[in-house]
Amino acid sequence: MVFLYIIGVVFIILIIFLFSKIQIKIENFKFTSETIRHINTDYKFVIKLYIFSKIPILKISITKKFLERLKLKEKMKTFEMDFIENKLKVDKDILKAMKKLDVNIKKLNLRIDLGTENASFTSILIPILSTVISMLLRNRIKDYKSQHYIINPIFTNQNLINIELSSIFEIKMIHIIDSIYVLNKKEGVDKYERTSNRRAYDNCYE
Repeated sequence: MVFLYIIGVVFIILIIFLFSKIQIKIENFKFTSETIRHINTDYKFVIKLYIFSKIPILKISITKKFLERLKLKEKMKTFEMDFIENKLKVDKDILKAMKKLDVNIKKLNLRIDLGTENASFTSILIPILSTVISMLLRNRIKDYKSQHYIINPIFTNQNLINIELSSIFEIKMIHIIDSIYVLNKKEGVDKYERTSNRRAYDNCYE
């Protein structure tokens, strides 16, 4: 009887978890290539977990000071070295997993100022970039009244980029689990392929 009760509780928790969502709010994020400190210090990331997509049960605020306490900068350098040494690449399975996240953009305020050393190239690059961003956002935006983005060309005969972003994204937990499943499935296949090169009859006597 106790075992059935535990199974029932686990099942209910699993159902609640599957119908939950994560909301990521980005406030006042700015990036510029014109200064030594590329990223501003007063940005803020707020991560919330909602059950049944309505009830908030967890909130995490990420600021520059928070990241410094975690020593994330040093960890990112280690990750970058591993990335280079292992020559990791984005393949179809990783893109498929990212697509399965099915990110819902509730709010978007994006401004990009972009310039290159060649004015003609800048004039060509801006509409191409605008088209690509529009295509990426088209199926992710639910309320177009809350979405604003602009890409401005900068003609100063130098390579520069300035980005300002404030936004709210939402991802359902079931889509996160689906994406993790795709990545784990890929790792399992890769491991099998690496260990299956040896023929089954290598140790057999002729």
